[in-house]
Amino acid sequence: MLARLLTPRWLVLHVLAVIWVVVCCALGWWQWERSQSAGGSFLNLGYALQWPLFALFGVYMWVRTARMEIAEERGEAPVAPAPVQTKPTSYGRRPVMSATPGEADPELDEYNRYLRELRDQETR
Repeated sequence: MLARLLTPRWLVLHVLAVIWVVVCCALGWWQWERSQSAGGSFLNLGYALQWPLFALFGVYMWVRTARMEIAEERGEAPVAPAPVQTKPTSYGRRPVMSATPGEADPELDEYNRYLRELRDQETR
């Protein structure tokens, strides 16, 4: 089960994750030192606090990806959700949420009839 996380692909991902954390922490430390210097500002202090958060996000994504890989190997991977249907509106597209993909939508049917009428008028 965990042998899947020791494949060459995953070993590269492990190394990249460690590099990511080290680089983010080093940049955070650099910004901290910069904020404490005579030319430092609160902006540097803000960056000093952000870089460790970026490192934590990288660790979170690494753990999540590893868990998904293990779940997929066990056959517990979640089924991909059905694509959300959309329908055009005057301001763009909006999602059409229906209980089943084949469920009738009178509003969508009316809109499609309207579009067919416009198309027929243009071709005449």
